[in-house]
Amino acid sequence: MPRIISDPALDIEPDFTSATFEGLRNRIIGNTQLTHEGAANELATGWQQDRDIRVAAWTLQVNEETRLAAEAAQAERELLDQERALLEQEAEKERRETEKKKPKINDFQAGASVGDTLTHRPSQYTIHKLKSFEYVELWYFSPDGCREAADEAKSAADGTFGFTKVDDFIALKLVAAFKPSRKVIQDHSLDWRQFDMAKNSFLLYMNKDWHDTLTLDNVFDISVFNTTLLKNLAEEVWNKVRLESLTEFQMTMSSQGNSRESQTSSHCNQARSSTRPT
Repeated sequence: MPRIISDPALDIEPDFTSATFEGLRNRIIGNTQLTHEGAANELATGWQQDRDIRVAAWTLQVNEETRLAAEAAQAERELLDQERALLEQEAEKERRETEKKKPKINDFQAGASVGDTLTHRPSQYTIHKLKSFEYVELWYFSPDGCREAADEAKSAADGTFGFTKVDDFIALKLVAAFKPSRKVIQDHSLDWRQFDMAKNSFLLYMNKDWHDTLTLDNVFDISVFNTTLLKNLAEEVWNKVRLESLTEFQMTMSSQGNSRESQTSSHCNQARSSTRPT
């Protein structure tokens, strides 16, 4: 059956009693006793029956088209869902690959204490030399070198930059990263104690002990206080205070001694002057 273009229910019944249908009515009447009104009624009945058939066909057609459209929409949604799922799977796969490539750092252990001693940190100049695989004196890793670096960091501005050449470009770099110390001691001039302590710090920074500690899951809990470390820090502070007090006392005594010697010398000179023969 050909596709119905419009809804037959919207069709308007013709006026079969009009002059337009008079010839058709005459052919229907023929030699019968049927009146024009009866012929018009038969035409109306036939048209109504045909309309009912076309309305039923239209309803079937609309239902079929609705079903096909729903199936097509469902198929499109399923295709979109499959494409979205594939994209999400690819994104999840890429995320997992990226996570695998990231360096893994374990969480700290609750209750794990910090070590008994603090490792002195070398200067930026020293770290820069180490990362650049360049020679650097062991003195920079000694306690004296680290203290000198800490004092220098306190007095120098952190935002001081200088120019440096990187390949064929000019770049800015912190001055502290390439400024050597004027107090540096050559390796062959270090005493045994300085050499022994410096090489430990040197090896520590070569091995990147902090990151190794994180990988080995030995990170300490900062909420736990190490009494041994606190005692060592307090002892260091008190030693510094006692040294400063002792130095001040020695300077005072030396000043007083020099004053007494000066007074004694003056008295002796006066005595010698008074005993000279005239």
